[in-house]
Amino acid sequence: MSRTSRNLILLLAVVLVLGRSAFAAPIGSVTITGGEQSSAGVWDTGTVTATINGVSVSVAYNQYSTPAGIASALGARISQNCNMTVYAHAVGALLKFYPKTASAITSATITTVSSNPSVFPSVSFTIGGVSDWSPPDITSLSLTEGPPSMGFVIYGTNFGSTQGTVTIGGISATIIAWTATSIVVQVPNGLTAGSYSVEVATSSSSVFNTETSTFQVDDAFECD
Repeated sequence: MSRTSRNLILLLAVVLVLGRSAFAAPIGSVTITGGEQSSAGVWDTGTVTATINGVSVSVAYNQYSTPAGIASALGARISQNCNMTVYAHAVGALLKFYPKTASAITSATITTVSSNPSVFPSVSFTIGGVSDWSPPDITSLSLTEGPPSMGFVIYGTNFGSTQGTVTIGGISATIIAWTATSIVVQVPNGLTAGSYSVEVATSSSSVFNTETSTFQVDDAFECD
C-alpha cells in the first residue's frame, strides 16, 4: 500500500471519529480540576485512571501537567482502546463521552492517585468533585401499556433526589413525583399507538445519565 493510500485511510478514520463527536450527543462529561503541588522542591506525581465497564486506562501526571493536558491524554487513551464502549473528546479541561454502542455504560469510575501520598495526601488533580458514577437503572414499570395522559410509575435505582427529565418516544413526559427509586409520569399527548422508548435523564451532567425501557401506547379509550 502506498504512503498516499495509507494517509487517505488515516484521514478517513479521523473524520469518522470526529464526526461521531461533532454530531452525537454526549452521554456524560467530567471536568479535570486542580494543579500541580510541590513541597520542599519535590513535585507531586501520580496517575489518573478511567475504568468503564471494567476496562481501565491510565495517564501519568507530573510537574508540567495541567487539567487540559490530562483531559486530552485521557480522552485519547479511551478513544484508542478498542475494548472501551465509549469515545472521549476533550475541550480544554472538560472531557465528554460519546457512545460506541446503544447501551454504552453500566459502570464508570475516574480516580487519581499520588505516587507519594505521605508528602501529598491530597492529590493534585480531581475529577470535577466526582470519582464514581452510579448510572440510573430502570428495573420495571408499574404499567407497560396505556393511552396518552395515563399515569404510571418508573421503578429503579440511582435516579437521584433532584428531578431530571423523562421522555417517551422522544417527547417530554409530565413528571408528577420524583424520588431516587421511583418516578411518576404521564404518557405525553400526541403519541399514536405503538411501542416507544422510555428514557430517564438525571439532573447531573457529570454522570452517564440515561437508561431506557419501552412502553406500549394504546389508542385513547372512547365511550360508545
